[in-house]
Amino acid sequence: MYRFILLAVFTLFSHGSFGAIKVGISSTPSNLNPFFSTDSNSQNINRLVHKSLIDFDENMSATCRLCESFRESHKRDKQIITFKLKRNQKFWDGSTITAKDVENSWKYITDETSIKSIFRFAFGRIKQVKIINDYEFELHYDEFKLDNLSNLVLFKIIKLKNPDAPFNGDISNIIGAGDYELIKSEELAVTLKSLRGEYPNLEFKVVKDETTLALKLLNNEIDASVTDMSARKFNWLQENAKNLKFLSVPSSNVVYMNINHSKEQMMDVNIRKALSHLISREAIKKYKFKNNVTLSNSLFSKSFKSMHPDFQIDSYNPELAKKLFEKAGYKKVDGKWQKDGKLFVLDWKSANTKSTVEIAQTIIQDFEKFGINVHLTVQEWGTFMKGVKKSQFDLMIGQWVGFTGPEMLNFVFSSESFPPKGGNRGLYKNPKMDAFLAKAQSEKDELIRNFYYREALKVANDDYSYINLWHPNNLWIYKNCLGGIRVYPNGSFLGLEHIESRCGN
Repeated sequence: MYRFILLAVFTLFSHGSFGAIKVGISSTPSNLNPFFSTDSNSQNINRLVHKSLIDFDENMSATCRLCESFRESHKRDKQIITFKLKRNQKFWDGSTITAKDVENSWKYITDETSIKSIFRFAFGRIKQVKIINDYEFELHYDEFKLDNLSNLVLFKIIKLKNPDAPFNGDISNIIGAGDYELIKSEELAVTLKSLRGEYPNLEFKVVKDETTLALKLLNNEIDASVTDMSARKFNWLQENAKNLKFLSVPSSNVVYMNINHSKEQMMDVNIRKALSHLISREAIKKYKFKNNVTLSNSLFSKSFKSMHPDFQIDSYNPELAKKLFEKAGYKKVDGKWQKDGKLFVLDWKSANTKSTVEIAQTIIQDFEKFGINVHLTVQEWGTFMKGVKKSQFDLMIGQWVGFTGPEMLNFVFSSESFPPKGGNRGLYKNPKMDAFLAKAQSEKDELIRNFYYREALKVANDDYSYINLWHPNNLWIYKNCLGGIRVYPNGSFLGLEHIESRCGN
């Protein structure tokens, strides 16, 4: 009896308070059904609950999860991805995962009558799951698309408890294969039960206010935070909390300054380059972000190993900016730049997020000191985005999140991606860019394809299609007594998969 009590106490402490590590997140997961999970918290929690064939590693490269290996091939215009499954992978009910389960999962996610998954259109491109044997199969696509492979991150291999009955959306009817099982989902808390005895349960607690989150970390009410936190609050915690560890890792996201290339004054590359040299990036990084951002030289951070370039980062250089303005035909009259009697004025639109407005105001101070008039309009998010999608701005600061590879260049820089079709909201157009993107999209050899994408990236950089700013860092915080945590560039919760607790030992 004495030994049993000791064992129970040890288990309780090793799994954290109430048997679970409490992890802070900033918003409620909108839908934990793997057929309908679209927000980042839902998708990230489902990374722990369900397994896909592949996911992304620290270099943002596709890597196996359920598979042992995969290879891509092409037959005329068709794309084939051949997979070999790991053996002895199990569903929660103990049954072994085979190629037949992959085929069944494909049928579920593309079902048009009962389930109607939001992802059925993407996976409808798969025309056949050709089973070779229990552990090998081929996915046959109707055509070659760059995102066919990356989309498979959302393709969860699952079983239905009653596959013959109409699916009513009840996730308790889904049998997963992840190392965690969903046991409770409430508005402000989601609890996962660990199915591997050496790892603790996880309880995701929604804390929407970062000051409240900081206090909960200090008071041991939260064991770890994997949410966005301002650099100011992160730095304050570093200075005041001795019981916490802090990880600041460059993310795969990018913050950029978008330029409306349809505006006459912005059509000259000298002006775009001059504006870039009027941004004091190093000072902003140090004083505004407390060094918790990584300055960018393109869309792609170092986490994109195959795409990160060696371009220089523009320095703060008003003298060079002056020469570039003069080269563009502008003169300074009474301290203001003008051309043909017309003042150089910028219309800057900003969302009403406090940090974004502060950055805009900091940059505008340098612009106005240089002699540029700037009209800053701050709008609530919905109004701001509505205007951005209609290209109603000269300048704006934006952020791209969640992209997984070089095909993002098509979305943001192709002349065929003007709104509403795509994300080229600055209405950038360059025949060289379009030519390289077209070659990349049709090239089936990855090495050659990436060569074309790198050439397109060089065009974007030389042409100042965007003004590069920085990559936000993923800021994760956790108790000193926790271990085994890894931070991925895309913020994936797979970094919690092997979390260990020595708290209370």
